[in-house]
Amino acid sequence: MFTNLISRIHNCSRTEDILQASVESVKEALNCDRAVVYSLQPESLGEIVAESVALGFPKTQATRIDDPCFQARHIDSYRQGRVSAIDNIYEARITDCHIETLSKLAVKANLVVPLLLPDRALYGLLIAHQCDAPRIWKPEEITLAVQMAGQIGWAVDNALRWSECQKIQSSLDRQKYYNELLVSATQKIHQCRTRTDVLATATAQAQAILKGDRAIVYSISDQSSGRVYAESTLPALAPLLGSVFADPCLAVYNSSEAGHHRSVHAIDNIHEAGIGAEFVDNLVKNAVKAMMVVPIIGDRNELFGLLSVHQCFGYREWQEMEVEWLRQIGIQTGLALTKAQLQEDIAEMRSSLKRAGAVKNSINHADTQVQQVKESVSNSIQTLDEAKHLMRLLSKEVVTLTDKLSSEDINLVRIITKKLQANAEVATSGTISLQSEVKELETVVNSAIKLYRSRAIN
Repeated sequence: MFTNLISRIHNCSRTEDILQASVESVKEALNCDRAVVYSLQPESLGEIVAESVALGFPKTQATRIDDPCFQARHIDSYRQGRVSAIDNIYEARITDCHIETLSKLAVKANLVVPLLLPDRALYGLLIAHQCDAPRIWKPEEITLAVQMAGQIGWAVDNALRWSECQKIQSSLDRQKYYNELLVSATQKIHQCRTRTDVLATATAQAQAILKGDRAIVYSISDQSSGRVYAESTLPALAPLLGSVFADPCLAVYNSSEAGHHRSVHAIDNIHEAGIGAEFVDNLVKNAVKAMMVVPIIGDRNELFGLLSVHQCFGYREWQEMEVEWLRQIGIQTGLALTKAQLQEDIAEMRSSLKRAGAVKNSINHADTQVQQVKESVSNSIQTLDEAKHLMRLLSKEVVTLTDKLSSEDINLVRIITKKLQANAEVATSGTISLQSEVKELETVVNSAIKLYRSRAIN
């Protein structure tokens, strides 16, 4: 039987299976009416966690036994290895409350052996019950029970260590999973070139990875509300984009106390979070049952706004890794917004420089044209001067020809001369006016060149 016990419990990997195989083996080995394991672990203190019982007697598994007399008087002694064998509970020197507890379970005799782990920590008690009649426990039965308890303790310890290893491995795997998701989401967010794209990508990633029903980004308008600038939501939900959203967490983020604007808020159930009725009503109106809110922080520690994930079709217990993941996304979104702002500023500067270059080219072209007109006007003035000189010569020649020409010819020559003089005067007047206008235009162009140069330097 002892060998059978060892074989059975060492084939089990879970603590629950080990305990169940143990009580079955102990009941069989001791030929008793019931065998149980009474847990003394913090998560199940005072509870029967495994049982094997004969037909006709009450089942006790999952029964919690609140026996302060037992806890106060005997726990320490069992930690020291105490074994208790009671042949008849009504004749034993035990308290009335202990007798009452055992009577409710139809116990008439019991054998209690501590379940000690290899480090001598007390896991619980291995108990054999005789329910049909009192029983005298034989020394070899007590020895067998103690030996079996020792093997059970070793098996439970191994199972607990294995379970802890599994939990650690599961935690590491989950951490690795969220780290990979964080890297992927961060890359997508930082690939965005505009602030609008950054916010749209951040909300889409938050909703998809955390499997939320809605994700929004909103600014802080006042102490209790903010305007929604980006949203990723299930089609079944009414959109919030552009609306003013009231959030009970905003008062904290608006607080002047250090560090408050970096805090993260995870609300599993809005009705049990202790928030104001007006906020609950607003959240219910927007179909929010659970929510998580993180700040979007820039590289200069400024608060851009808040990123929030909503659960709308059920309540949700937010996990620590989920909270940390969203907090990191909030930080990365802030950095990406800063970068996108710089990129937009650079694009605007390049556009301004391009426009300035076009202005410079226009100014240079105008300057060239002014110089050409100025040169043309200068040539025209020179030509007019020569024409005036020829007119003077022509006038002298007309005087010398008057004796040789008829009166009609003389009149014709005089008319032509006057016409030439009039045209010359008109041309001279027009040239002088044009020269003045060219000087004004040249002044304007020179002023534009100086202004452009001073702005280019600045």
